[in-house]
Amino acid sequence: MLEVLRHANRLSGIDAYHWSYITETDDVILDNNNLLLQPSVTLDDVALADVVLVVAGFVAWDLNTPNLIAWMQSQAKHGAMLGGISNGSFILAKAGLIDGYTVTSHWEDFANFNERYPRVHAQYRRWVIDRQRMSCSGGASTLDLAIELVRRDMGDVIARRVSRQMLLEDFEPFNRQDIPKVYDGSHHYSPRVQQILHWADIGINGDISVEGLAKKTNMSRRELLRVLKKETGLTPSQLLKERRLERARSLIQHSDLSLASVADTVGFSSQSHMTLLYRQAYGATPAQDRRSCQSPDN
Repeated sequence: MLEVLRHANRLSGIDAYHWSYITETDDVILDNNNLLLQPSVTLDDVALADVVLVVAGFVAWDLNTPNLIAWMQSQAKHGAMLGGISNGSFILAKAGLIDGYTVTSHWEDFANFNERYPRVHAQYRRWVIDRQRMSCSGGASTLDLAIELVRRDMGDVIARRVSRQMLLEDFEPFNRQDIPKVYDGSHHYSPRVQQILHWADIGINGDISVEGLAKKTNMSRRELLRVLKKETGLTPSQLLKERRLERARSLIQHSDLSLASVADTVGFSSQSHMTLLYRQAYGATPAQDRRSCQSPDN
């Protein structure tokens, strides 16, 4: 995100964006990628920020950040825009700062987020801006959100120039998240398959069927089968099963939801059905996988 803002300053000739790093305890922290992050100011040094972005990754719901939460609540009272990158939305929700707002989080933990914070209007999208709140699902979507901010602040021309500078040649500075790009290994899927994958991911929590997937993508069932099989090697049923298992595994490993609730959340007909498919896919039952992840050795 900061690279987008840096290029916006350079290409516009205006020193429009300034940023500082802040940590919960005002201390240097070791990130999960083994980078040492040095805060440039303390919480007490920032009386009022225009924008506050919270970055959080795995198990964000377990983070204990009372100082940061109190500071963000103060910033919100003074009208600052608050945002969550990847699972930063968990921290904002824990602080009670996004109740009634539309937000998103990383796809792996989206169902978990929904279960924990029912007063938040969570949507399975790359990025969202809702009034004075914004969020993105991490990874490449962070670039999308940053360029959208530049577009709103500095106009389409600068946004396009920044996009080209960062090798996002096909960027259109308007909301293109309804049909996001999907990359899987070396594949760059066609727009129609991107749309299929998008609706499959969104519909997992709503127990989407093959018929429902065909309707959402404006295809017949036969056409859906042909297009998807040609590019991915999967049938629609196989795709939905794969996506449900991926979402189930994330919830089993990273949440405290009961196994029955996990099965219901991701659209399996029963816990026993999920267990059967889970063992076939991962070589262990959901209960065994959860115990393994919770083991002190891990």
